[in-house]
Amino acid sequence: MQNYNVKKILVPLDGSQNSLRGLEKAIYFARQCGAKITGICVAYVPPKLAFVSVKGIDSTTRKKIDTFLDKAKTISAKNGVDFEGEVVSGSAEKDILDFANKWNYDLIVIGSRGAGSTDKSYIGSIANHILHNSSIPVLVVK
Repeated sequence: MQNYNVKKILVPLDGSQNSLRGLEKAIYFARQCGAKITGICVAYVPPKLAFVSVKGIDSTTRKKIDTFLDKAKTISAKNGVDFEGEVVSGSAEKDILDFANKWNYDLIVIGSRGAGSTDKSYIGSIANHILHNSSIPVLVVK
């Protein structure tokens, strides 16, 4: 049996209750392993505007993201876990996996459905994409 040494956990956050449940599970695992958590928020940028940087995110969206990341940092700190927030702009499916691979994360913990899910399906499109395309272990939290 392979022994996994989890030191870096990536948690996609979008402000939804499901992403908070993902954060709670990530905190649990981080405490068990002595790992650090990075919460990543992806601000959607339409394809025609893909050249827009994180600095180009409108102020209302940026304020919502910063508020949610601050909340996630507070929750993590209350549980004794180091948390760092990251904001990227683009496509969530692609950018989450690119970020996880670039920075060598050991585990991705994602809520089963995000803020954009309108139906009652078991797993949302972003979680489904990450689950099926990641080379990094993925925990989907319902």
